[in-house]
Amino acid sequence: MQLSQERIQELKGILEKEHGREFSWDEATEAGNTLIGLAELAISSFVEDQRRKKKLEESPKGFHLDGDYRCFICGQSASREQSWFDKYGIKCMTCQGAIDRKVIPASLAKNDESWYSRWDIESAFNVKGHVLRRWVKEGVLKARTIPCSDGKGVHVQLFLIKDNKDTLPPKKMLEGRMVKETKDGKDWYHMEPWYRFVDPYEYLKGYKIMDHLRVTDGGESKKEDHVK
Repeated sequence: MQLSQERIQELKGILEKEHGREFSWDEATEAGNTLIGLAELAISSFVEDQRRKKKLEESPKGFHLDGDYRCFICGQSASREQSWFDKYGIKCMTCQGAIDRKVIPASLAKNDESWYSRWDIESAFNVKGHVLRRWVKEGVLKARTIPCSDGKGVHVQLFLIKDNKDTLPPKKMLEGRMVKETKDGKDWYHMEPWYRFVDPYEYLKGYKIMDHLRVTDGGESKKEDHVK
């Protein structure tokens, strides 16, 4: 699919009105091609989703997928015989095995707002991995640990909000914000973490995680557990 010159001109006008600056023909064309690519991807995803739902009617307990996908829980490869699809979505067989053993609920694959990954916590609170491991060891946070399929090592470790309801806030509270910066007449956007915009102690008042964090104003804290 290609945009006509009329559509590019129309998009150029929309961009200039929205951003308050002139856009070149090449910039408008590139933006249009990006939109087309996103639309085609959305259509392809919709068609594939409908195909899977139809097959699920024939195999309601689930089935292996043809092709390469990502597990909705751990984010790792879920390909062919190592994949599983049911009403909760796509999982790798390691995570599906943990669901079958009731280590984790199947609903985690459908609702990622109900749990944190290790990366989520390290990123949201600006803490290192060894600090998080210590918190788990000391019982500050309760983790659901899924071992690797061969029984050696950790496949993924999850922190359910319902397991840590007095400690961890809803994930939406810790979402970063997009910040616009104008340089040389052009607008640039980047993400800033949640704690740049609020007083963390007041914002997370009542959540025990703040008992284990120190807020610093720039620079590195001498304490390992901190946001800054």
